[in-house]
Amino acid sequence: MLIERVTYLEQYNLNLLLDDSISEGYKMVQKLQDEYTDGSNRFNRFGESLFVAIIDEEVIGIGGLNIDPYLDLIDVGRVRHLYVLPRHRSSGVGKKLLGMIIEEAKKYFRTVTLYTENPIADKLYRNIGFSRAEGIQKASHVLNLERKEGM
Repeated sequence: MLIERVTYLEQYNLNLLLDDSISEGYKMVQKLQDEYTDGSNRFNRFGESLFVAIIDEEVIGIGGLNIDPYLDLIDVGRVRHLYVLPRHRSSGVGKKLLGMIIEEAKKYFRTVTLYTENPIADKLYRNIGFSRAEGIQKASHVLNLERKEGM
């Protein structure tokens, strides 16, 4: 499996992700694609990034990092639109994507938030170190990032 940082989303075929996510009742891949196309979110502001997971030239997962759009704080990042094809779940793909997002976030943010109502996703996030968010607008989970001196 290869995790790539996206610089130009159009170079990737997201049809399988899009079809599977919609069939599961999730809109995050569609929203990601729509916002990227209309320019409202290209994951290109300071500290932001987008990653894809690829096996045999097929995109099997996607996830990004934005400055949290619901908070007026530039040092809080937000995990956005994380999705892995059902047949590749429980194989470490989501964990690897999330690991890349967190490593990138450590360079720019003190905290990372996200929102999910999915109990399986909740378990993934909590296993990685996120805790339930209390009193943070539109966030279900939060991860405080430790920054070492000199960073």
